[in-house]
Amino acid sequence: MHSNKYLRTIALYKIAKGCALIFIGVSLLFVDSRDAWYQAVIEWLDDELMLPHGKVFHWLLSKVETFLLGDAVRSTGVLALIYSVVLWIEGVGVYLGQRWAEWFMVVATASLIPLEIYHLVHKPTIVKVMVILANSTIVWYLWRTLHKKSEEEKAAKN
Repeated sequence: MHSNKYLRTIALYKIAKGCALIFIGVSLLFVDSRDAWYQAVIEWLDDELMLPHGKVFHWLLSKVETFLLGDAVRSTGVLALIYSVVLWIEGVGVYLGQRWAEWFMVVATASLIPLEIYHLVHKPTIVKVMVILANSTIVWYLWRTLHKKSEEEKAAKN
């Protein structure tokens, strides 16, 4: 097991994100009772909000229905499961002290930063800034750690 507590913390963070994405992915893939769920939401809104005749109400419900009944839900579920596998590979590999996993985590995390910046530019939020800062810090720390290990290995060989 890795003696570096920060690497273990990063690994556990990645594993936790992977668990969350597994839950989300499975939920989105196996929502076969969407019609029943959608009907339950409509009935609850009718009872609680008492707005069944409002134009905004019907517009919102049609948007929810389009999303829930479209392929976007299943596609999002599949992508969530694929990304959860990547996170688990990163997390477990780094936790077990595998150098290849550390490099994999650097490349995988760094490759998503431009996409995160793109989303930040178009819809800025504090959460997106925090995610970019966290991922940038992880990449920087892992890169520094891997570079330090490489130098130590070279020095040990000489």
